[in-house]
Amino acid sequence: MNKALKVLGLDERDLAVYTFLVERGASTAREIAESLGVPYTKIYQHLEALEARGFIERIAGRPARYSARPPAEVYKGLVSFASAALKALKEQMDLLQTLYESKHGRASTTFIALIRGEKVLDLVEEIIRSGEAIVYVALPYAELITPRIISAIEEESKRIEVKLLAAKKIAKYIDLPPRVEVRALDDMFGGGALGNSALLVVKHGEGLLGIHSNERYLLDIAKTYFNYLWDKAEPIRS
Repeated sequence: MNKALKVLGLDERDLAVYTFLVERGASTAREIAESLGVPYTKIYQHLEALEARGFIERIAGRPARYSARPPAEVYKGLVSFASAALKALKEQMDLLQTLYESKHGRASTTFIALIRGEKVLDLVEEIIRSGEAIVYVALPYAELITPRIISAIEEESKRIEVKLLAAKKIAKYIDLPPRVEVRALDDMFGGGALGNSALLVVKHGEGLLGIHSNERYLLDIAKTYFNYLWDKAEPIRS
């Protein structure tokens, strides 16, 4: 916890202030300082640090009060921030990787793999749980609506955005909290999941067949096609 706080430029006292506001609700700087035993002259540096990182909000007034933002929203914001920072770093690392391979002759780390049977379901869940910032999920077949996959969507949607596209004939069987945006289409050729890697799932005979890849251009194509279908789909929850 201490290492994570230091990365954010926070310390244990900042976390104590945020925890206090979560438990007690909106409070003035003096109330916070007196309750936590923090010198009044120093409490504002903690409040400013927390406000700058999206943990709390300042409520105007005389005196001003401070309110904790919902922990789930705070965490999602931190994930988005970290994802944006890593994405910006990745462009530089990709250039360095190209240079490294030219000097050392190492192979690329991208892959394309064929997945069959139960491993398809395992991989859908893995992509959802390892997603950063946003995950796209398409469920055209009843075989993909397993308790594990639905549970993964529900749990991970607390920290990241999840867009779920489903066939209308099975969308009515999907029960998720309002924070998960769900849209439906009359028919879908295939499905899968898209996050740090892409998995295209189709029916093959009586089972499921998946094509899995982390190749950047395929990820871009998959995302473009998903958004195309998403714009045509019908929202099933306002």
